[in-house]
Formats: sequence, C-alpha cells, structure tokens
Amino acid sequence: MTTDNPSTSLPIETAAKLNRRTLHLVLILVPMTALSLWLVYTQQRTTRVAALAASAIPAVIESPAHTWTSSSLMLSERELDVLETRDYVFRTYADGRGKPIDLVIVFSEDNRKGTHPPDVCLEGSGSRIMMRFDRTVNVDGVALQLRELITTNGPGRYSYFAYFYKCGDVFTPSFYRQQAQIVLNGLMNRNAAGALVRYSVTLDNPQDLPNARARVDQLLAVTFPHIKSKLNLSH
Repeated sequence: MTTDNPSTSLPIETAAKLNRRTLHLVLILVPMTALSLWLVYTQQRTTRVAALAASAIPAVIESPAHTWTSSSLMLSERELDVLETRDYVFRTYADGRGKPIDLVIVFSEDNRKGTHPPDVCLEGSGSRIMMRFDRTVNVDGVALQLRELITTNGPGRYSYFAYFYKCGDVFTPSFYRQQAQIVLNGLMNRNAAGALVRYSVTLDNPQDLPNARARVDQLLAVTFPHIKSKLNLSH
C-alpha cells in the first residue's frame, strides 16, 4: 500500500499550474507587444513623398462610350500635414456629357494616418452630413462596397460622395476594417499599403441621388481597373 506524499506532489502541481499560466501570458503578451510596436512604428513614419497615386490613374481616360479629360487640383498644406503623405491625386474629370466629378486618392505605404474617414474632414470643413448609405457595385469582377454620403454646405448646396478604402487586395467601405487589415498585413510581412478613394459630384437636391450614383458609376467603371491593378507597391 502506498500513500501520496503531499509535501512532494503539491510543488509539482503548483509548478504545472505556474507553467500553464506563464504560457497563457506569453501567448497574450507577445502578440500585444508586437502590435504595440507596429502601431508606434507606423505612427512615427515621416511624410511620404511620392507620386504612385497620380501615376496609377491616367489624366485622360479613353473608353468606348466616353473620353474623360481632367484638371488637377491641390490639397491644402494643412490637409497634407494631417495626412502625413503627399502621395495623392486630386482631379476633376469631365466627358462633356454630364456634371464634372472630383476624384481624390490618398495613398500611404504603411502609415495608418494617411487615410481617415472623409466624414471627419467634411464635417470639419463645415459641411453637414444629411444621409449615409452603403451600396455594392459590381465592377471589374469585384463586388465593391461603397460608403455614400449626401452633404449640404448651405442652402441649396448639396453634394454626393462615394468612397472606399484599399489595403493590399482588400477593398472595404469601413475605416476600421482597413486599419485592422493594415496592421495584420504589417505583422505578417504582407503588403500594408493603404489608400482612400473618394468620388464626388454636386447635387441639385437630395432627390437627385439616382442620377448622381449613375454619373459616378460611369467614372468608377473606367478608373477602378487602374486602382485595382496599379495602386500597389512593387515588390
């Protein structure tokens, strides 16, 4: 007959519990530490100066139904300081068949501050967001989800905005989804480049939404293939 000796079994059980707790802490702390280091690194990057966004989208776009020409506009120094990137394109496209459309693309290699919600900028500049929608458009083989806004900036002054974010090969209307994807891609040593793509056109009134959508969709159809294939870092 044998009898367990508490004086020897207790330390072994305690050590096993401590080892399990240590392992759990390591499994939690290591990813958190890596994530924290990545966030600090991306926040401290210097302002990116490049022209990938501008070179990705032609200034003149030929299509069977339309010839789109464009004129270049500039973001303010204050806006560029906030974005911490000068890699952007801001153009007004016209085809002589309808209202001109503004296209803004802001590209950042891996600085998460380079892309942030247009809602914040619009409200900060004095516009009031009247309506928000999400809409899916099938373009170039992608079921592209757009975030849509109708804004007003005074009596009788209305605008329609449609935008989405890009990170690697992922397209999303959600700022938070894009930010999470940037962090994940960075941790996994994948393409962490991000971009905000925004289209806008003036509205005669909020009821003009179907015409505004149709108009933006025309430019989206000829610009999205370039965004999809060329708005990436070369490896």
